[in-house]
Amino acid sequence: MTRGKTALFACALGAMLVTGCTSLRSAQQPVVSTQDILASLKPYSWPDAIAAYHSADARDRGGLTQRQYRDLVITLYMNAIDAQYADFQTSADPESRTSAIGFDLALLGLTGVASVAEADEVGPLAAAIAAFTGARSSFDKNLFFNQSLPAMFAAMEEERAKRRLVLVQAMQRDVESYPLPLAIGDIAALQRAGSFALAISKITRQAVTNKNDAELRLDKATSGCDVVEDVQASTRELRAILVATRNSDPAIATDNRDLLAAQFNLPDGLSEIELRDQIGAKLNSDYCKTADRAAKVANVKSQLRIP
Repeated sequence: MTRGKTALFACALGAMLVTGCTSLRSAQQPVVSTQDILASLKPYSWPDAIAAYHSADARDRGGLTQRQYRDLVITLYMNAIDAQYADFQTSADPESRTSAIGFDLALLGLTGVASVAEADEVGPLAAAIAAFTGARSSFDKNLFFNQSLPAMFAAMEEERAKRRLVLVQAMQRDVESYPLPLAIGDIAALQRAGSFALAISKITRQAVTNKNDAELRLDKATSGCDVVEDVQASTRELRAILVATRNSDPAIATDNRDLLAAQFNLPDGLSEIELRDQIGAKLNSDYCKTADRAAKVANVKSQLRIP
Protein backbone atom coordinates (compact mmCIF):
# COMPACT_ATOMS: atom_id res chain seq x y z
CA MET A 1 0.00 0.00 0.00
CA THR A 2 1.47 3.38 -1.00
CA ARG A 3 1.90 6.19 1.47
CA GLY A 4 -0.99 8.06 -0.19
CA LYS A 5 -3.32 5.12 0.07
CA THR A 6 -2.27 4.57 3.65
CA ALA A 7 -3.23 8.16 4.40
CA LEU A 8 -6.55 7.73 2.64
CA PHE A 9 -7.26 4.58 4.60
CA ALA A 10 -6.48 6.45 7.80
CA CYS A 11 -8.89 9.22 6.78
CA ALA A 12 -11.64 6.74 6.04
CA LEU A 13 -11.05 4.97 9.33
CA GLY A 14 -11.10 8.28 11.15
CA ALA A 15 -14.38 9.15 9.47
CA MET A 16 -15.92 5.89 10.65
CA LEU A 17 -14.70 6.53 14.18
CA VAL A 18 -16.28 9.97 14.09
CA THR A 19 -19.66 8.39 13.41
CA GLY A 20 -19.35 6.35 16.56
CA CYS A 21 -18.23 9.03 18.96
CA THR A 22 -20.25 12.11 18.04
CA SER A 23 -22.88 12.65 20.70
CA LEU A 24 -25.35 15.32 21.71
CA ARG A 25 -27.40 15.28 24.91
CA SER A 26 -30.97 16.48 24.49
CA ALA A 27 -31.48 17.54 28.13
CA GLN A 28 -29.54 18.53 31.21
CA GLN A 29 -28.71 16.01 33.89
CA PRO A 30 -31.55 15.95 36.47
CA VAL A 31 -30.83 17.28 39.94
CA VAL A 32 -33.27 14.78 41.44
CA SER A 33 -32.72 11.43 39.76
CA THR A 34 -35.51 9.17 38.64
CA GLN A 35 -34.05 6.44 40.84
CA ASP A 36 -34.39 8.65 43.93
CA ILE A 37 -37.98 9.53 43.05
CA LEU A 38 -38.89 5.87 42.51
CA ALA A 39 -37.14 4.93 45.75
CA SER A 40 -39.37 7.36 47.65
CA LEU A 41 -42.38 5.50 46.24
CA LYS A 42 -41.30 2.04 47.42
CA PRO A 43 -42.95 2.25 50.88
CA TYR A 44 -46.22 3.11 49.12
CA SER A 45 -46.79 0.17 46.81
CA TRP A 46 -50.45 0.23 45.86
CA PRO A 47 -51.62 -2.75 47.99
CA ASP A 48 -49.71 -1.45 51.04
CA ALA A 49 -50.98 2.11 50.49
CA ILE A 50 -54.60 0.94 50.29
CA ALA A 51 -54.20 -1.11 53.47
CA ALA A 52 -52.68 1.82 55.35
CA TYR A 53 -55.34 4.18 53.99
CA HIS A 54 -58.16 2.01 55.36
CA SER A 55 -56.40 1.26 58.66
CA ALA A 56 -58.17 2.46 61.80
CA ASP A 57 -54.76 3.20 63.33
CA ALA A 58 -53.30 6.49 62.05
CA ARG A 59 -49.82 5.22 62.98
CA ASP A 60 -50.01 2.95 59.93
CA ARG A 61 -50.16 6.15 57.89
CA GLY A 62 -47.31 7.83 59.75
CA GLY A 63 -49.78 9.80 61.85
CA LEU A 64 -51.46 11.33 58.80
CA THR A 65 -55.21 11.65 58.33
CA GLN A 66 -56.79 9.71 55.50
CA ARG A 67 -56.94 12.84 53.34
CA GLN A 68 -53.33 13.79 54.02
CA TYR A 69 -52.21 10.25 53.28
CA ARG A 70 -54.31 10.08 50.10
CA ASP A 71 -52.82 13.33 48.80
CA LEU A 72 -49.30 12.19 49.67
CA VAL A 73 -49.68 8.90 47.79
CA ILE A 74 -51.22 10.58 44.74
CA THR A 75 -48.44 13.18 44.67
CA LEU A 76 -45.70 10.55 44.92
CA TYR A 77 -47.20 8.55 42.05
CA MET A 78 -47.56 11.70 39.94
CA ASN A 79 -43.92 12.58 40.60
CA ALA A 80 -42.81 9.08 39.62
CA ILE A 81 -44.81 9.18 36.40
CA ASP A 82 -43.40 12.61 35.56
CA ALA A 83 -39.84 11.41 36.16
CA GLN A 84 -40.30 8.34 33.97
CA TYR A 85 -41.86 10.48 31.27
CA ALA A 86 -38.92 12.92 31.38
CA ASP A 87 -36.50 10.01 30.90
CA PHE A 88 -38.61 8.70 28.04
CA GLN A 89 -38.70 12.11 26.38
CA THR A 90 -34.94 12.61 26.74
CA SER A 91 -34.07 9.21 25.27
CA ALA A 92 -36.69 9.20 22.51
CA ASP A 93 -34.25 9.73 19.65
CA PRO A 94 -30.60 9.44 20.79
CA GLU A 95 -29.54 7.32 17.80
CA SER A 96 -30.68 9.80 15.19
CA ARG A 97 -29.13 12.74 17.05
CA THR A 98 -25.76 10.94 17.30
CA SER A 99 -25.46 8.94 14.10
CA ALA A 100 -26.74 11.61 11.74
CA ILE A 101 -24.18 14.12 12.99
CA GLY A 102 -21.46 11.49 12.75
CA PHE A 103 -22.26 10.52 9.18
CA ASP A 104 -22.47 14.14 8.10
CA LEU A 105 -19.00 14.81 9.51
CA ALA A 106 -17.66 11.61 7.94
CA LEU A 107 -18.98 12.54 4.50
CA LEU A 108 -17.57 16.04 4.87
CA GLY A 109 -14.13 14.61 5.67
CA LEU A 110 -14.14 12.08 2.84
CA THR A 111 -15.29 14.52 0.18
CA GLY A 112 -12.62 16.95 1.35
CA VAL A 113 -9.93 14.28 0.95
CA ALA A 114 -11.28 13.32 -2.49
CA SER A 115 -10.81 16.85 -3.76
CA VAL A 116 -7.02 16.63 -3.28
CA ALA A 117 -6.50 12.90 -3.98
CA GLU A 118 -4.27 11.58 -6.75
CA ALA A 119 -5.85 9.99 -9.82
CA ASP A 120 -5.33 6.38 -8.76
CA GLU A 121 -6.82 7.11 -5.36
CA VAL A 122 -10.06 8.68 -6.55
CA GLY A 123 -11.72 5.32 -7.26
CA PRO A 124 -11.34 3.88 -3.74
CA LEU A 125 -12.40 7.20 -2.25
CA ALA A 126 -15.49 7.33 -4.45
CA ALA A 127 -16.41 3.85 -3.24
CA ALA A 128 -15.94 4.91 0.37
CA ILE A 129 -18.07 8.01 -0.15
CA ALA A 130 -20.78 5.91 -1.81
CA ALA A 131 -20.72 3.50 1.13
CA PHE A 132 -21.09 6.30 3.65
CA THR A 133 -23.83 7.93 1.58
CA GLY A 134 -25.73 4.65 1.58
CA ALA A 135 -25.25 4.23 5.30
CA ARG A 136 -26.37 7.81 5.88
CA SER A 137 -29.52 7.23 3.84
CA SER A 138 -30.38 4.23 6.01
CA PHE A 139 -30.70 6.61 8.93
CA ASP A 140 -32.92 8.92 6.89
CA LYS A 141 -35.68 6.32 7.18
CA ASN A 142 -36.18 7.78 10.64
CA LEU A 143 -36.51 11.30 9.26
CA PHE A 144 -40.30 11.32 9.35
CA PHE A 145 -40.32 9.96 12.88
CA ASN A 146 -37.79 12.53 14.06
CA GLN A 147 -39.60 15.39 12.35
CA SER A 148 -42.91 14.34 13.90
CA LEU A 149 -41.52 14.00 17.44
CA PRO A 150 -42.29 17.62 18.46
CA ALA A 151 -45.92 17.25 17.39
CA MET A 152 -46.29 13.93 19.18
CA PHE A 153 -44.74 15.23 22.38
CA ALA A 154 -46.94 18.34 22.20
CA ALA A 155 -49.99 16.07 21.98
CA MET A 156 -48.74 14.03 24.93
CA GLU A 157 -48.07 17.15 27.00
CA GLU A 158 -51.59 18.41 26.33
CA GLU A 159 -53.15 15.12 27.40
CA ARG A 160 -50.86 14.86 30.43
CA ALA A 161 -51.84 18.37 31.53
CA LYS A 162 -55.51 17.38 31.36
CA ARG A 163 -54.91 14.23 33.41
CA ARG A 164 -52.82 16.09 35.98
CA LEU A 165 -55.60 18.66 36.34
CA VAL A 166 -58.08 15.87 37.09
CA LEU A 167 -55.87 14.62 39.91
CA VAL A 168 -55.09 18.08 41.31
CA GLN A 169 -58.79 18.97 41.37
CA ALA A 170 -59.66 15.59 42.89
CA MET A 171 -57.31 16.28 45.80
CA GLN A 172 -59.47 19.28 46.68
CA ARG A 173 -62.32 16.88 47.46
CA ASP A 174 -62.88 15.03 50.72
CA VAL A 175 -62.12 11.34 51.12
CA GLU A 176 -65.80 10.43 51.09
CA SER A 177 -66.25 11.65 47.51
CA TYR A 178 -62.74 10.76 46.31
CA PRO A 179 -61.20 7.89 48.29
CA LEU A 180 -57.70 6.66 47.47
CA PRO A 181 -58.84 3.48 45.62
CA LEU A 182 -60.71 5.73 43.18
CA ALA A 183 -57.49 7.55 42.31
CA ILE A 184 -55.83 4.53 40.69
CA GLY A 185 -57.82 4.99 37.50
CA ASP A 186 -56.83 8.64 37.19
CA ILE A 187 -53.19 7.83 37.98
CA ALA A 188 -53.18 5.13 35.30
CA ALA A 189 -54.72 7.60 32.84
CA LEU A 190 -51.89 10.05 33.53
CA GLN A 191 -49.37 7.30 32.82
CA ARG A 192 -51.10 6.28 29.57
CA ALA A 193 -51.10 9.91 28.42
CA GLY A 194 -47.34 9.73 27.87
CA SER A 195 -47.39 7.28 24.96
CA PHE A 196 -46.80 7.53 21.23
CA ALA A 197 -49.93 5.48 20.56
CA LEU A 198 -52.14 8.04 22.29
CA ALA A 199 -50.31 10.96 20.66
CA ILE A 200 -50.68 9.50 17.16
CA SER A 201 -54.36 8.82 17.78
CA LYS A 202 -54.89 12.38 19.03
CA ILE A 203 -53.04 13.95 16.09
CA THR A 204 -54.94 11.75 13.64
CA ARG A 205 -58.31 12.74 15.10
CA GLN A 206 -57.35 16.41 14.94
CA ALA A 207 -56.21 16.02 11.33
CA VAL A 208 -59.54 14.41 10.41
CA THR A 209 -61.42 17.22 12.17
CA ASN A 210 -59.38 19.85 10.35
CA LYS A 211 -59.97 18.07 7.05
CA ASN A 212 -63.72 17.93 7.64
CA ASP A 213 -63.81 21.61 8.63
CA ALA A 214 -61.88 22.56 5.51
CA GLU A 215 -64.19 20.52 3.30
CA LEU A 216 -67.22 22.09 4.97
CA ARG A 217 -65.87 25.58 4.35
CA LEU A 218 -65.15 24.71 0.73
CA ASP A 219 -68.62 23.26 0.32
CA LYS A 220 -70.18 26.38 1.78
CA ALA A 221 -68.06 28.59 -0.45
CA THR A 222 -69.13 26.73 -3.58
CA SER A 223 -72.78 26.28 -2.62
CA GLY A 224 -73.48 29.86 -1.60
CA CYS A 225 -73.86 29.02 2.09
CA ASP A 226 -72.88 31.51 4.75
CA VAL A 227 -69.47 30.95 6.34
CA VAL A 228 -69.20 29.07 9.62
CA GLU A 229 -68.72 32.19 11.73
CA ASP A 230 -72.05 33.63 10.56
CA VAL A 231 -74.09 30.66 11.76
CA GLN A 232 -72.28 30.01 15.03
CA ALA A 233 -74.82 31.84 17.23
CA SER A 234 -77.78 29.75 16.11
CA THR A 235 -75.64 26.60 16.21
CA ARG A 236 -74.79 27.30 19.85
CA GLU A 237 -78.49 27.68 20.61
CA LEU A 238 -79.23 24.31 19.06
CA ARG A 239 -76.46 22.72 21.10
CA ALA A 240 -78.00 24.24 24.22
CA ILE A 241 -81.35 22.73 23.23
CA LEU A 242 -79.69 19.34 22.84
CA VAL A 243 -78.16 19.64 26.30
CA ALA A 244 -81.59 20.59 27.66
CA THR A 245 -82.93 17.19 26.57
CA ARG A 246 -80.82 15.48 29.23
CA ASN A 247 -82.54 14.06 32.27
CA SER A 248 -81.54 11.83 35.16
CA ASP A 249 -84.41 9.56 34.11
CA PRO A 250 -83.24 7.75 30.92
CA ALA A 251 -86.83 7.33 29.70
CA ILE A 252 -87.54 11.06 29.92
CA ALA A 253 -84.21 11.86 28.24
CA THR A 254 -85.09 9.50 25.37
CA ASP A 255 -88.52 11.11 24.94
CA ASN A 256 -86.92 14.56 24.88
CA ARG A 257 -84.45 13.49 22.20
CA ASP A 258 -87.24 11.94 20.14
CA LEU A 259 -89.17 15.23 20.24
CA LEU A 260 -86.11 17.11 19.05
CA ALA A 261 -85.40 14.51 16.36
CA ALA A 262 -88.94 14.92 15.03
CA GLN A 263 -88.23 18.61 14.35
CA PHE A 264 -85.65 17.51 11.78
CA ASN A 265 -87.55 14.47 10.44
CA LEU A 266 -85.08 12.12 12.10
CA PRO A 267 -85.91 8.67 13.52
CA ASP A 268 -86.67 7.99 17.18
CA GLY A 269 -84.31 6.23 19.54
CA LEU A 270 -81.12 8.11 18.66
CA SER A 271 -78.45 8.56 21.31
CA GLU A 272 -77.35 12.10 22.15
CA ILE A 273 -74.21 11.74 20.03
CA GLU A 274 -76.14 10.26 17.08
CA LEU A 275 -78.75 13.00 17.35
CA ARG A 276 -76.07 15.69 17.46
CA ASP A 277 -74.31 14.32 14.38
CA GLN A 278 -77.49 13.89 12.34
CA ILE A 279 -78.84 17.33 13.27
CA GLY A 280 -75.46 18.76 12.26
CA ALA A 281 -75.71 17.08 8.88
CA LYS A 282 -79.25 18.44 8.42
CA LEU A 283 -78.16 21.95 9.32
CA ASN A 284 -75.28 21.87 6.87
CA SER A 285 -77.41 20.54 4.04
CA ASP A 286 -80.75 22.33 4.58
CA TYR A 287 -80.06 25.34 6.81
CA CYS A 288 -76.65 26.68 5.80
CA LYS A 289 -77.90 30.27 5.50
CA THR A 290 -77.84 32.32 8.69
CA ALA A 291 -81.45 33.42 8.32
CA ASP A 292 -82.66 29.88 7.62
CA ARG A 293 -80.82 28.45 10.60
CA ALA A 294 -82.02 31.21 12.93
CA ALA A 295 -85.61 30.61 11.81
CA LYS A 296 -85.25 26.88 12.39
CA VAL A 297 -83.88 27.45 15.88
CA ALA A 298 -86.80 29.72 16.73
CA ASN A 299 -89.25 27.13 15.42
CA VAL A 300 -87.66 24.31 17.39
CA LYS A 301 -87.71 26.33 20.61
CA SER A 302 -91.35 27.19 20.02
CA GLN A 303 -92.37 23.59 19.34
CA LEU A 304 -90.47 22.27 22.35
CA ARG A 305 -91.58 25.19 24.52
CA ILE A 306 -88.03 26.19 25.37
CA PRO A 307 -87.70 29.88 26.39
